[in-house]
Amino acid sequence: MKHLFTFAFALMISIAGHSQEKNIETESVTLDNLITFIVEHYSINTDSTETKNITFLIETYANNFNTEDKVILKQAFKLLSKRVTEDDLISIVAYSNFNGVALKQAEATDVKKLLYAVEHLKSSVKTFEEDGIELAYEFTKENFIEESENSVVMIRIPNRTSEVVKTEAIDSKKKTKTKSNALVLTAITLLPEIIAVIKN
Repeated sequence: MKHLFTFAFALMISIAGHSQEKNIETESVTLDNLITFIVEHYSINTDSTETKNITFLIETYANNFNTEDKVILKQAFKLLSKRVTEDDLISIVAYSNFNGVALKQAEATDVKKLLYAVEHLKSSVKTFEEDGIELAYEFTKENFIEESENSVVMIRIPNRTSEVVKTEAIDSKKKTKTKSNALVLTAITLLPEIIAVIKN
């Protein structure tokens, strides 16, 4: 009988614990659909009085994003900042190629902080972890806000490799070299005219 009472008591404690478990919503979206996702999910013209505590979990495939991906991310966060209030909070966590918290609960309307974190994602991470996905949920639980909409939004960037960024950097160097060569050729062509001007 004593064992039965102990078991029943333990079960009640367990149920109570689960009922108080922090409710964290999870969303997943690809980078290509991120802007559409923001338009559909975030609007200040809503009857909801709940503030938002959003953790964006961004997939990384290199030390930096390629130009196109970075532009999309920046435009998306600019748009988001106009569809939330200053009471809402945004955090950014990186996962995959490197893992860590890049931005901790900044005001959702603070565009400069959001864009800086996107532009300098890796250097914004103070401590690197092994698992960014697990980190995002632990971080959100630790910074859970009662009576707010707490969520983790995973931004997936599929079919990318670090080679994409390397190729882009090489192309940029080639363009710079081509411009330099063009300037040298132009200078050589104009040299006789310059000498003539000096003589006169």
